[in-house]
Amino acid sequence: MRLAAAALLLWCTAAFAQLPEWSGGPTPALRLQDLDGKPHALEDYRGKVVLINFWATWCEPCRVEMPSIERLRASMAGRPFAVLAVNLAEPESRVRGFLHQVPLAFPVLLDPDRAAAKAWKARYLPATFIVGPDGRVRYSYFGELDWSRDSVRKTIAALLPQ
Repeated sequence: MRLAAAALLLWCTAAFAQLPEWSGGPTPALRLQDLDGKPHALEDYRGKVVLINFWATWCEPCRVEMPSIERLRASMAGRPFAVLAVNLAEPESRVRGFLHQVPLAFPVLLDPDRAAAKAWKARYLPATFIVGPDGRVRYSYFGELDWSRDSVRKTIAALLPQ
Protein backbone atom coordinates (compact mmCIF):
# COMPACT_ATOMS: atom_id res chain seq x y z
CA MET A 1 0.00 0.00 0.00
CA ARG A 2 2.81 2.42 0.87
CA LEU A 3 4.54 1.62 -2.41
CA ALA A 4 1.37 2.40 -4.36
CA ALA A 5 0.94 5.71 -2.47
CA ALA A 6 4.57 6.64 -3.13
CA ALA A 7 4.21 5.77 -6.82
CA LEU A 8 1.05 7.90 -7.05
CA LEU A 9 2.80 10.82 -5.36
CA LEU A 10 5.78 10.52 -7.71
CA TRP A 11 3.48 10.37 -10.76
CA CYS A 12 1.51 13.43 -9.58
CA THR A 13 4.72 15.36 -9.01
CA ALA A 14 5.99 14.48 -12.50
CA ALA A 15 2.62 15.21 -14.10
CA PHE A 16 2.56 18.73 -12.66
CA ALA A 17 6.22 19.52 -13.24
CA GLN A 18 5.31 20.97 -16.64
CA LEU A 19 2.33 22.87 -17.96
CA PRO A 20 0.16 20.99 -20.45
CA GLU A 21 0.82 22.03 -24.04
CA TRP A 22 -2.04 23.76 -25.85
CA SER A 23 -3.88 21.64 -28.37
CA GLY A 24 -6.93 23.84 -28.88
CA GLY A 25 -6.16 25.18 -32.33
CA PRO A 26 -5.52 28.80 -33.37
CA THR A 27 -5.20 31.51 -30.74
CA PRO A 28 -8.54 33.27 -30.21
CA ALA A 29 -8.75 37.05 -30.35
CA LEU A 30 -8.77 38.96 -27.08
CA ARG A 31 -9.99 42.57 -27.04
CA LEU A 32 -11.39 43.85 -23.75
CA GLN A 33 -11.34 46.94 -21.56
CA ASP A 34 -9.76 47.17 -18.13
CA LEU A 35 -11.43 48.67 -15.06
CA ASP A 36 -10.44 52.17 -16.17
CA GLY A 37 -11.94 51.72 -19.63
CA LYS A 38 -8.57 51.33 -21.36
CA PRO A 39 -8.71 48.86 -24.25
CA HIS A 40 -6.34 45.88 -24.29
CA ALA A 41 -5.82 43.62 -27.30
CA LEU A 42 -3.66 40.52 -27.29
CA GLU A 43 -1.91 41.65 -30.48
CA ASP A 44 -0.65 44.73 -28.58
CA TYR A 45 1.46 42.34 -26.49
CA ARG A 46 3.24 40.71 -29.45
CA GLY A 47 6.89 40.06 -28.56
CA LYS A 48 6.00 39.26 -24.94
CA VAL A 49 4.98 36.10 -23.18
CA VAL A 50 1.46 36.68 -21.86
CA LEU A 51 -0.35 34.82 -19.09
CA ILE A 52 -4.11 35.16 -19.58
CA ASN A 53 -6.15 34.11 -16.56
CA PHE A 54 -9.96 33.82 -16.65
CA TRP A 55 -11.36 34.20 -13.15
CA ALA A 56 -14.23 35.41 -10.93
CA THR A 57 -14.42 36.65 -7.35
CA TRP A 58 -16.93 33.91 -6.46
CA CYS A 59 -14.41 31.25 -7.54
CA GLU A 60 -12.44 30.20 -4.44
CA PRO A 61 -9.54 28.60 -6.40
CA CYS A 62 -9.32 31.78 -8.50
CA ARG A 63 -8.98 33.95 -5.40
CA VAL A 64 -6.41 31.59 -3.89
CA GLU A 65 -4.14 31.54 -6.95
CA MET A 66 -4.16 35.30 -7.67
CA PRO A 67 -1.31 36.09 -5.22
CA SER A 68 0.86 33.44 -6.90
CA ILE A 69 0.21 35.03 -10.29
CA GLU A 70 1.27 38.36 -8.80
CA ARG A 71 4.45 36.74 -7.41
CA LEU A 72 5.19 35.28 -10.86
CA ARG A 73 4.67 38.70 -12.46
CA ALA A 74 6.99 40.31 -9.93
CA SER A 75 9.66 37.66 -10.51
CA MET A 76 9.54 38.46 -14.25
CA ALA A 77 9.78 42.24 -13.78
CA GLY A 78 11.90 43.90 -16.44
CA ARG A 79 11.45 40.99 -18.85
CA PRO A 80 9.04 40.76 -21.81
CA PHE A 81 6.24 39.19 -19.76
CA ALA A 82 2.69 40.38 -19.08
CA VAL A 83 -0.35 39.16 -17.19
CA LEU A 84 -3.94 39.83 -18.19
CA ALA A 85 -6.66 38.76 -15.75
CA VAL A 86 -10.08 38.44 -17.40
CA ASN A 87 -13.00 38.70 -15.01
CA LEU A 88 -16.17 36.89 -16.03
CA ALA A 89 -19.32 39.01 -16.05
CA GLU A 90 -19.15 40.46 -12.55
CA PRO A 91 -20.12 43.96 -11.49
CA GLU A 92 -17.19 46.37 -11.55
CA SER A 93 -17.79 47.23 -7.88
CA ARG A 94 -17.29 43.59 -6.86
CA VAL A 95 -14.05 43.33 -8.85
CA ARG A 96 -12.75 46.57 -7.35
CA GLY A 97 -13.65 45.30 -3.86
CA PHE A 98 -11.58 42.17 -4.45
CA LEU A 99 -8.65 44.24 -5.73
CA HIS A 100 -8.83 46.40 -2.62
CA GLN A 101 -8.24 43.24 -0.56
CA VAL A 102 -5.75 41.60 -2.95
CA PRO A 103 -3.73 44.29 -4.76
CA LEU A 104 -2.52 43.20 -8.19
CA ALA A 105 -0.06 45.06 -10.43
CA PHE A 106 -1.43 43.71 -13.71
CA PRO A 107 -4.48 44.69 -15.76
CA VAL A 108 -7.85 43.25 -14.86
CA LEU A 109 -10.04 43.10 -17.94
CA LEU A 110 -13.82 42.84 -17.96
CA ASP A 111 -15.68 40.21 -20.01
CA PRO A 112 -19.24 41.38 -19.31
CA ASP A 113 -21.00 39.01 -21.73
CA ARG A 114 -18.50 36.12 -21.37
CA ALA A 115 -17.77 36.27 -25.11
CA ALA A 116 -14.00 36.12 -24.56
CA ALA A 117 -14.35 33.17 -22.17
CA LYS A 118 -16.45 31.33 -24.76
CA ALA A 119 -13.94 32.06 -27.54
CA TRP A 120 -11.08 30.78 -25.34
CA LYS A 121 -13.15 27.76 -24.22
CA ALA A 122 -12.66 28.76 -20.58
CA ARG A 123 -15.47 26.52 -19.35
CA TYR A 124 -13.93 25.94 -15.91
CA LEU A 125 -12.39 28.49 -13.60
CA PRO A 126 -9.70 29.36 -13.16
CA ALA A 127 -8.58 28.88 -16.76
CA THR A 128 -5.11 30.08 -17.69
CA PHE A 129 -3.35 30.30 -21.03
CA ILE A 130 0.28 31.07 -21.78
CA VAL A 131 0.81 32.88 -25.08
CA GLY A 132 4.27 32.96 -26.63
CA PRO A 133 5.92 36.09 -28.04
CA ASP A 134 4.71 35.05 -31.50
CA GLY A 135 1.09 35.40 -30.36
CA ARG A 136 0.34 31.65 -30.27
CA VAL A 137 -1.06 29.86 -27.23
CA ARG A 138 1.60 27.45 -25.98
CA TYR A 139 0.17 26.13 -22.70
CA SER A 140 -3.16 25.99 -20.90
CA TYR A 141 -4.11 25.03 -17.37
CA PHE A 142 -7.57 24.56 -15.88
CA GLY A 143 -7.82 24.75 -12.11
CA GLU A 144 -5.82 26.26 -9.30
CA LEU A 145 -2.05 26.31 -9.59
CA ASP A 146 0.79 27.94 -7.69
CA TRP A 147 2.10 30.03 -10.59
CA SER A 148 5.15 31.11 -8.59
CA ARG A 149 6.51 27.54 -8.38
CA ASP A 150 10.00 27.25 -9.78
CA SER A 151 9.07 24.61 -12.38
CA VAL A 152 6.21 26.74 -13.73
CA ARG A 153 8.34 29.89 -13.79
CA LYS A 154 11.11 28.05 -15.68
CA THR A 155 8.64 26.75 -18.28
CA ILE A 156 7.36 30.28 -18.88
CA ALA A 157 10.85 31.82 -18.83
CA ALA A 158 11.93 29.37 -21.56
CA LEU A 159 9.45 31.09 -23.89
CA LEU A 160 10.92 34.57 -23.35
CA PRO A 161 12.70 36.07 -26.35
CA GLN A 162 16.48 35.96 -26.00
